[in-house]
Amino acid sequence: MMQFAASVRPRRLSQVDEPFSESLKKRRALVICTHLRPGRVKRRSKYVMQPISGLHVASLIDPQRFDVRLYHEDWHGPFNPFQTEKYDLVFLTGLQPDFDRMRQLAYFFRRAGAKVVAGGSICTVFPEFAAQFFDAVCAGGVDSVRQVVADFERNELKRIYRSPAMHISSYAVDYSLLARNGISPSVHLLESSRGCSFRCSFCVIPGEVGGHAKYNLSDLSAAIDNALATSPFFSFRRWYPTIIFLDNNFSDDRQYMLQVCELMRNHPKIRGWAALVTQNIMHDRDLIKYMADAKCITLFFGLESFDQVLLKKYKKKQNLGRSYNIIDDIAFAESNGIGIGYGYLFDPRLQTVRQMDDQIRMIGRHPALPMPVYLSVVAPLAGTEGFWGDLASGQLRPNLRLRDLDGETIAYSNLADNTEAIVSFLEILFRRPWAIVSRLSIFIKTVRRIMRSGTYDPIHWYIIAAANLHCFVWSSTSPAQQRTYLAGSELLDPQYEEYPADISKEDYQRYFEPIALTDAAGGPADWLKPYVPQSRKQLRQARSEVTEPESTHAAAANVKTVTTASRQEAH
Repeated sequence: MMQFAASVRPRRLSQVDEPFSESLKKRRALVICTHLRPGRVKRRSKYVMQPISGLHVASLIDPQRFDVRLYHEDWHGPFNPFQTEKYDLVFLTGLQPDFDRMRQLAYFFRRAGAKVVAGGSICTVFPEFAAQFFDAVCAGGVDSVRQVVADFERNELKRIYRSPAMHISSYAVDYSLLARNGISPSVHLLESSRGCSFRCSFCVIPGEVGGHAKYNLSDLSAAIDNALATSPFFSFRRWYPTIIFLDNNFSDDRQYMLQVCELMRNHPKIRGWAALVTQNIMHDRDLIKYMADAKCITLFFGLESFDQVLLKKYKKKQNLGRSYNIIDDIAFAESNGIGIGYGYLFDPRLQTVRQMDDQIRMIGRHPALPMPVYLSVVAPLAGTEGFWGDLASGQLRPNLRLRDLDGETIAYSNLADNTEAIVSFLEILFRRPWAIVSRLSIFIKTVRRIMRSGTYDPIHWYIIAAANLHCFVWSSTSPAQQRTYLAGSELLDPQYEEYPADISKEDYQRYFEPIALTDAAGGPADWLKPYVPQSRKQLRQARSEVTEPESTHAAAANVKTVTTASRQEAH
């Protein structure tokens, strides 16, 4: 064990750590968006896609009664445990791989006397399990925050608060919290809706949200104006206001989407906006033109893969209606001034190293295809349909941990190729992608896309280039340290070793040992067993998610058919 005093040193106080200047009569509240980096190192970044969950939570805490602070572990770096004694009420939130970090911080804050409330994916899907680590957990949306705060002031905190994620009440989002706490992304980050109506089996949204919910347009308009008015005077987002809508599926409700587009078109200050959409809307050329005319400059869509075997397995129905060619659709959108981004997934159970290598090289060669913004292996996120099916059929690796669900770690036992070969390929893919697709070829591709974009706006050129180069830049942020890329044996973050020398054995196991989803035999961990579907109908439904993969030759043919159909036109 590494002693806490030796492993954590005081750092220079950041803006959020400075002494409180407001009335000492106010209670002190802190909201932390926790983050464990994919590279499993302690560092900070200024990545533009910051979370907004903490912003919404903090906005629901009355500033007349609390001095509210907001902290992003991605932006500020890992939170300094020496500062835990300053707060009375702490909210923690994070994604599934971040849940261990939430537990670690909860230990320090509870030890210092604060009440700790947690939310996020694990708290929503497994609230009874999560409640053992915190004073209270919030399952579902952020609307329960008001009740949590009220109960805290009465010293009557409940163990679990439930708020349907599809219920969005009317409240003001205070974007000044970002500037006051030193969080300054180059664009404005907003949410106009929440959830998604599609039910892809690898996605947590069907279980966490269950559908699609919209904000009131007047509330959205007020949030936009507040974001613009509170941005720093000497900042890019003040002088060139650009919005990224972080909706799970901006295009879910077409009528509402068109209303938001009109709001963007008519706003006198907005210079451009971007959103996350599903692939099916890319085929609608009239809609793409309309969105471009409404100042849309970037669409990130759920391509996921050109491999139809993979898409069918994960119920990606919105990507399977191929009456149009998606590469033609991308080229059309970019010719109208909309830069296109997407993520690309690999499943090592279905795809050999040769297939995965061929797919990424094909993308690199094709002049009309941008490089993926990110590359990932499929992670069986806990509580999804795919997860239960994989667990029921024994496909998950022994000692699979929540921390391993990061999109870089192999979570499965039965692979389509030699394990060592797949690990070697992933090490190159995530750490040295230029060894597969050369930097020169990507530079040439980027110049071609800029020339075809039909715009002379250098900001738009930058957006195209940044998206095309992102996976290269992202790989450079992780040092070349020893990695296994295998769940159960993968390297853990330094934060797991940062605990006090006097910690009890019970508290160490409770707060610092990584949470496992499977046991040494690949079966469900003890804590997970009460949540496993028990009825025959449930088990049949879970097992139906696990289908025999088609031949590797068929998968390769699917990819080739999709990508070569438009090659002549693209050239």
